[in-house]
Amino acid sequence: MLAAATVSYLEDNMPTLKTVDDLYNHIGYVVLCAPDKFPVRDYLRPEDQMNLDLAFEQLRAGVKIAYPSEFHPEKRAPLYTLLDQSLSAYKAGDRLKGAHLLQDFQDNIFKSA
Repeated sequence: MLAAATVSYLEDNMPTLKTVDDLYNHIGYVVLCAPDKFPVRDYLRPEDQMNLDLAFEQLRAGVKIAYPSEFHPEKRAPLYTLLDQSLSAYKAGDRLKGAHLLQDFQDNIFKSA
């Protein structure tokens, strides 16, 4: 089973990350599934299915979990840059570069954790 199954869901069935463990699992899930291999969940509406943009929206939200603004604002900007570069690579059809940038993103968060 893919790691995203551990992510909790809001009332509208939209997945949400709550812990750094959720973030770690979501990064791996995105690396495995991006850009267009996200599994279809039969209990979600079509508009709520995971896709590249939603996956990266959640990764961006995960930065705030890993580094709350009041404690580490200087660490967030480079992480957002890596996410933007990774998303751009995936959208340009460069899955390898997108995955490598996501792994750099992961390393930057978890190497000091």
